[in-house]
Amino acid sequence: MALRSATEFPATPDPEALEETYQECRAALVSANRSRGVLKAQSDRRGVVITELQRELLELEADLADEARAKARLHALNAKLGTVIRELEETGDAMVGLIDESERQSGYWLVEMFRRLIEQATRWRSVKAKAAALAADAAEGGNPSSQIVGQP
Repeated sequence: MALRSATEFPATPDPEALEETYQECRAALVSANRSRGVLKAQSDRRGVVITELQRELLELEADLADEARAKARLHALNAKLGTVIRELEETGDAMVGLIDESERQSGYWLVEMFRRLIEQATRWRSVKAKAAALAADAAEGGNPSSQIVGQP
């Protein structure tokens, strides 16, 4: 039965048509209530779907936040690793330069070259220790130590 508007029913029905008007009003009310029940059920189903979508969005947001933190940590680790590698390269180049220069020197200058070479070797060991600490932090999955390459 199609829904009927209340305006379709007389405000003051004839006494002879009162029973018939009552039955029509009752049938229209039953039909409206059924339709309302169907709409309520659909609304409830939509509510469940919306709640589920909100939950999934929250999970996605949390996953994306975790990924962003991991990327930020990885970026910081890469920056520190780049600094350590540059320092290793500079120290190695300085050591090679000192060795080349010491091959051309003799006497007192040779002693000074060895002293500088020992300084560079000490620096090399220090940088290697920093690199090892950085690798250990990365392997543990913890936050890389900010003191590894002297960053605050």
